[in-house]
Amino acid sequence: MRLINQMLTESVLLALAGGTLGLGLAYWASAILLALMSGGRNAIVLHVTPNLRVLTFTGAVSVLTGVLFGLAPALQGTRLVLTPGLKKGWGSTPGVGSHSRRFGLQLGKVLAISQVAISLLLLIGAGLFIRTLTNLENENVGFDRRNLVLFGIDPTKSGYKGEKLVAFYRELQRRIEAIPGVSSASLSRHTLVSGGVSIDGVAIQGYTPESGASNNGSIAVHVNDVGPEFFETFGIPVEMGRVIGDRDTAAAPNVGVVSRAFARQYLGGTNPIGRRFGFGDQRSSSDIAIVGVVGDVRYGQPRDRMPPTVYVPYAQHTEQLDEMNFEVRTAGDPKNWVGPVREAVHELDANLPLFDVRTQVEQIEQATFQERLFARLSSFFGLLALALACVGLYGIMSYGVSRRTNEIGVRMAFGAGRCDVLDLVVRQGLQLTILGVIFGVAAAWALTRFLTSFLYGVRPGDPVTFGLVSLAVILVSILSSYIPARRATKVDPMVALRYE
Repeated sequence: MRLINQMLTESVLLALAGGTLGLGLAYWASAILLALMSGGRNAIVLHVTPNLRVLTFTGAVSVLTGVLFGLAPALQGTRLVLTPGLKKGWGSTPGVGSHSRRFGLQLGKVLAISQVAISLLLLIGAGLFIRTLTNLENENVGFDRRNLVLFGIDPTKSGYKGEKLVAFYRELQRRIEAIPGVSSASLSRHTLVSGGVSIDGVAIQGYTPESGASNNGSIAVHVNDVGPEFFETFGIPVEMGRVIGDRDTAAAPNVGVVSRAFARQYLGGTNPIGRRFGFGDQRSSSDIAIVGVVGDVRYGQPRDRMPPTVYVPYAQHTEQLDEMNFEVRTAGDPKNWVGPVREAVHELDANLPLFDVRTQVEQIEQATFQERLFARLSSFFGLLALALACVGLYGIMSYGVSRRTNEIGVRMAFGAGRCDVLDLVVRQGLQLTILGVIFGVAAAWALTRFLTSFLYGVRPGDPVTFGLVSLAVILVSILSSYIPARRATKVDPMVALRYE
């Protein structure tokens, strides 16, 4: 019992030391974790600083770990037969008590293999999420996302309505365009890649929908009220006809611009210029004339398809006109123009606040917030698991080297060189790593199937991701085995032969 108490005391003290260190790291890492989970307007508000409840839980787990993982070797260590045990040294293989040492070594190997497998599983998941995020960031959104600053404004809160509201928007657009360094400016009801859309029923003159139509014969499409210079500001290509301009006022004939997807899906191979459509049923199908066709753009997430879209001048639809979003293209970093834009709005009406001020790049990043969160967290915990696996592998290799000191001395006495000893130890660590990689790849192959709905442009069993992550884990594990292997090469054969 005295021996068991001593060993348990040592084990619990080690566990408490580890728990204390982990708690200290938790205070430091909480800020990092919160930063990884934050993302601008979609930032997650959490209080992640460890409190008394967490402290109690950590202490209890540390003590329990020390007791559970210290009790078994403590009991095995007391089963020595006294006389043979005194005759045999630590390095002797056939001595009494060698069974418990072999059991501890084998258990350590199993734990090291498990750590490698778990770290590989997490890192493969992280690799798939990172590739998904990269694919989404490189996805064509249909316009130039660079050097664009966006903001919303609602003059109706200050009493602007009807033509007065239209005049306000025109004057504000003119003032913003006059700011030095502003290439162009426009406004729209919905911005791009924001998730905000209006879907309305549209009836096309001479077109009878075959499917997806309502009872009145209309089709559901995306609709956006935009101002002059909208397509020029976003860099959306004009494929046919003209775009919406200053002449498209309430007194002018009603016009609209359609996207390539709209023309291809609903107008077939005919010339879309001059075709007419309207909002509602077939009785309004001749209200608006199509004057141009532009390229497709994305309104939701980058993984969403480019929808058939209709663009109409906001000045011709004042009955529902209220808040709008301005888009400003600048000559450099768009954040540098936020101040001058605020001043332009303040000079026109000091009581109007700006809201949702952001760049177009930031807005696209918000659209991929979930994928970015998955990539960050999985990478963080995957690297943490890999670090733990390296620590475990280093520990088991160091323990193995200490047990084989006599053997290494004998090998060197019979002519084994330092490279031979280095190869002997590193090869053993490599064997453990490869076993962990095999189990990890098998687990990842089975479990990544559940990630299919979260991935984009990459398969769950992507061989490139599996291969690169496996190679990286093997290389890092070899490095963790190199330190005890290098120490083994410095063994003095004469000292090792007297080790017992």
